[in-house]
Amino acid sequence: MGKYHDAYQKRRWKGPAWGVFFLLVLLLAVGSGIKGCRNGQKAEPAAAPPAETAVTGDVRQTPEPHDYALLIKKGEFTLYLLDHGEPVAKWPVALGKNPGQKQVSGDMKTPEGTFPVDEIIDASSWSHDFHDGKGVIQHAYGPWFISLDTRNLSKGKWDGIGIHGTHDPASIGTRASEGCIRLENGNLQKLKPYVKVGMKVTVEE
Repeated sequence: MGKYHDAYQKRRWKGPAWGVFFLLVLLLAVGSGIKGCRNGQKAEPAAAPPAETAVTGDVRQTPEPHDYALLIKKGEFTLYLLDHGEPVAKWPVALGKNPGQKQVSGDMKTPEGTFPVDEIIDASSWSHDFHDGKGVIQHAYGPWFISLDTRNLSKGKWDGIGIHGTHDPASIGTRASEGCIRLENGNLQKLKPYVKVGMKVTVEE
């Protein structure tokens, strides 16, 4: 009878043992909740990550009427398309070879300030010699040249600054131009429908 008695004892204590364990877990959980809510304090959920306002390569659609403008942040090598001051797209750019504010023609600096767009020109047939030993480069400016009116800053000392494409996509994100803002050609094509003559373009450090 001994073995049957032992088996009975095991079955008899197995149920209460699991019950005690479950009760302890429940008490611990309730205790944690009471601790978190003590003195009226509630545990705060983790903050959600901020919503992305501008996605590289895409234009976030916004309701009409629109008020588009451009912002180039030189320190970020980034061009932002804004609508009513809010970023709706961004793309990486190349800038003038030398940092700082443009002073004279040929200093290879990208000017800082706010400039209106004065022309949007088909540049698909343009060529240029960058004096880097490679000679004349065909399609050096990509499909479009978005010309900026910089006369208020230059006082006639220099001109020819604009936003355009490039024959050298690897230069994007670096200091590589003679002062203009370069976009990869595909991104320039995405930007172009939103650009109008008179649009404000701000370039800042």
